[in-house]
Amino acid sequence: MLLKTITQRTCFAIATFTIATLSACSSSSPLVLDHDVLIDVAEITQNPESYIGKTVLVRNDVIQTLGERGLILDKDRAFSGDAILVIDMSLIPLKLTTKNTPELLVSGKVGKFTSASFQERYNLSLESNLYNKYENQPVIIADSLISSPDPEDLTQSPEAYYNKPLAIKGELEDLKSYGVFELDEEQAFGGEDLIVVQPRPRIELNEEQTVIVYGTLRPFVAVELEQNYNLGWDLSVQQQLEAEYSQEPVLVADKIIPLNK
Repeated sequence: MLLKTITQRTCFAIATFTIATLSACSSSSPLVLDHDVLIDVAEITQNPESYIGKTVLVRNDVIQTLGERGLILDKDRAFSGDAILVIDMSLIPLKLTTKNTPELLVSGKVGKFTSASFQERYNLSLESNLYNKYENQPVIIADSLISSPDPEDLTQSPEAYYNKPLAIKGELEDLKSYGVFELDEEQAFGGEDLIVVQPRPRIELNEEQTVIVYGTLRPFVAVELEQNYNLGWDLSVQQQLEAEYSQEPVLVADKIIPLNK
């Protein structure tokens, strides 16, 4: 399967998804995946031969980092037995802090990990004491990693995420005709929904549809959003939105991917 390099780490397109590039992505070169849905890490670890050599998209918690380019993904920040090794081969390795280890959206090719061959092939220096336990286990050779916290994480602690590239998965609610909707965490109760603004051109979306929204978080200031993005809001719309959402965190979408469940 052919992988095409993308000029921006967060701006990649998936051929089997319906994708809208809304503002910031300058490259339309596709990243071709072998599956048109998010893959559960457990599916890969339990059936590795079905995925070896294929390109996948996964979303899981980072539970451990291994040196500069290695990390372990698992569910709910706990070793559940379905952990998988990821080697970050993106142009600029993703830096994670111990204070904040969110979920990541990772795309890459699945392989079988052997330390010696990986060090030679990718010109890496891997500490054997960190990687020995993963010998001959499935690995994702990642070419794209992006922070993917839950919508509630952004509404509760927006300052930690302002002006950073994000990919947020959630369910659509309260769709408005002028490109504003709310993103709700699936199977969660009581959390505050995240406001999303979709600049023009806009794709058609449906209530309760599950999507991944790529974009940047910022405070909601209607006049600034209208000035900086192609929104088409008249003064009455700006005033209405300002009254409802003023200074709340808003995700300005660069791209929206409807997911097939």
